[in-house]
Amino acid sequence: MKNFLPLLLLIFSNLTTHSQINRKVAILNMSVRNGDSGFSRTLSSIRLLTLAGVPFDTTSSLSVAMNYPIILTGTRIQSNVLTTNEITSIEDWVNNGGVMLTSSLREPLLYNLFGLTSSTSNNSLYELTWNNSINPSYFDLVDDSLEVTVSLGRSTSGPNFATRFYNLNTGTALAHYEDGTVAMVKNAFGTGFVYALGPDFRDVLSRNAVNQDLNAQRTYSNGFEPTTDVFVFVIRNIIRAHLPNTVYKYTAPFNYSSVVMITHDIDSDTSFDTLANFAVSENERGIVAHYNLSTNYVPGSWLTDLYIGTNPQAEFAQNLGHTLASHSVGHFPDFATDSIFPFGSLGNDSSNYQPFYNGMNSLNGTILGETEVSKNLIENDFNVHVKSWRSGHLAYPDSLVIALDTLGYEFNSTYSANDVLTGFPFYANRVQSFSSAQSKVLEIPMTISDVFTTDPISELNYMNKVEQWLDATIRYDRNNASTVLLIHPNRNYKLIAQESYLDALPATMKALAFEDFGSFWRKRDSLSFHSILQYDSLTIQMDSQYDSTLSFVIDTISLNSIAFFDLNGLPINMNSQNYGTMQKLYFYAGPIMETGIAKLDNPLNFTIFPNPTGDLLNVSIPGNEGDFELVIYNINGQQVTDIQKVAGNFHTFNLSERNLQTGMYFIQVKSADKITSKRFVFIKK
Repeated sequence: MKNFLPLLLLIFSNLTTHSQINRKVAILNMSVRNGDSGFSRTLSSIRLLTLAGVPFDTTSSLSVAMNYPIILTGTRIQSNVLTTNEITSIEDWVNNGGVMLTSSLREPLLYNLFGLTSSTSNNSLYELTWNNSINPSYFDLVDDSLEVTVSLGRSTSGPNFATRFYNLNTGTALAHYEDGTVAMVKNAFGTGFVYALGPDFRDVLSRNAVNQDLNAQRTYSNGFEPTTDVFVFVIRNIIRAHLPNTVYKYTAPFNYSSVVMITHDIDSDTSFDTLANFAVSENERGIVAHYNLSTNYVPGSWLTDLYIGTNPQAEFAQNLGHTLASHSVGHFPDFATDSIFPFGSLGNDSSNYQPFYNGMNSLNGTILGETEVSKNLIENDFNVHVKSWRSGHLAYPDSLVIALDTLGYEFNSTYSANDVLTGFPFYANRVQSFSSAQSKVLEIPMTISDVFTTDPISELNYMNKVEQWLDATIRYDRNNASTVLLIHPNRNYKLIAQESYLDALPATMKALAFEDFGSFWRKRDSLSFHSILQYDSLTIQMDSQYDSTLSFVIDTISLNSIAFFDLNGLPINMNSQNYGTMQKLYFYAGPIMETGIAKLDNPLNFTIFPNPTGDLLNVSIPGNEGDFELVIYNINGQQVTDIQKVAGNFHTFNLSERNLQTGMYFIQVKSADKITSKRFVFIKK
């Protein structure tokens, strides 16, 4: 997405004083005043600003909030919850340059401040269209047709959540619903400004995250669905318009425009059979892919006992540096049905947990059984720490996250990004309800996949599917949003599709390990900082531990100098590059390899010849002298030669002496700190 010139500073003289005192946004928590049963609305505002990346504090005190230049209400302003004196003080604060943003405004005594004559509830509104010709900088990043008009629900699914439409007095409409009524208003009041969004912040943030929207997604997957993200962009741009030289956290590591994560669901015999082809291709490209293993061990069940005897194939991928994760025990189609899969209890293993699918429904299954046993099997069989989960069939039972949280999973990728209307990760609620507490499990939604409900992928049309993947990926990339590709590695034409997709990606994108990106996002969310503006000099001070993967976007208009300091007051050396008009992206200037991210960016360089071969296979490792281990595997990941330890940079295998059949094989070369494989063809003479 392109960036527009930020608004000229509308209230510069007043905000210069504010900027030297406090350059954060205040979230005003009015849950207690409103008598809310929970804190979901405040949590939604916190999620909004966390994703926006701007610094903020939360307070339930109106007087404290008015020490900040901008207030975003964490809850809607109900009628009769503010005293007359408090309303007068808000008006005085705005009149003197303050900026307030709220949603679902219901207090008639504030209508004059917000330039309204009335605010009316309506549950039959399903689309919102931005008036992006008014204050164009408010709509930076909002230039795709699916962003200019966003989906709030689907009319064929029944009445929607209750939202508000506004009748204007002095206010200006920034958005309209499909019936022409006003969905967002801006009003100037003295030297300050106020903004009111019709939908509740909760209904465009948390509702989507717990999948309680009214089928608002315009596609389920393999498309672009930015509804949640657009509200974040608009609110952030309004903040930028009123806070000189706004600083916010970037949504990709370093200066990558975005990242793509390659993930595989291994849930069939054929997936295990051709897994090695994918693992080698990815390794050759320096990519760490993510392999989600189904671990069914029950004979005659839904997937048969496909996990039995598959260790060599999965270990082959693991040895190439790829990560292993859980894809449940049985990959059951009715896993999300609470009456069939109750929550269960801990203490499950393969001897006492025996789930079974009889062709109509599953028996003897529990949510804890699926999550606990699959995790323990993979950890014990491969000596790894399983951090990630994806359900079979992307089934999402209501208490899934409680189980994941209980068992120490860190990442989940069960939701479709389109279904939850965001291209960015978020911390899942423990259950799919507004009143639920937030968990420690980071949901990284799946974006595109080899599953198409109509016109399934095949050997005849897979390049058309690649074009569809690329269209969605590039549109997310323009928002600096990540893409998760899911491919079942059970057909070799899918590997050609994956390689074609990777070859066509923008050079600014990065193929990154799934869990590396998850770790980056956790660090992004946990980083706190503040900035100090003195005349034309801006200082960014970290208030918590800074990680070198984290970058910042800054509105640089009128700035002469920018400096970064870590938690201990030591300077951080940053590079910068242009980021749209009058913005720059600042990213760490140290070596990338120090971070541990992208650990296979520089795979071990070697060549093999001849290829194909019928007898000798020569291995040359130019420019490298040292100790190496060489071994050859067949297409199923089974070792077919002993490990050859080589002191030097050249070795020859005599393959004619071995009982090999014609086909594809892989040679793996391992040094002290790198491991790389290449494919070759053996033709039996």
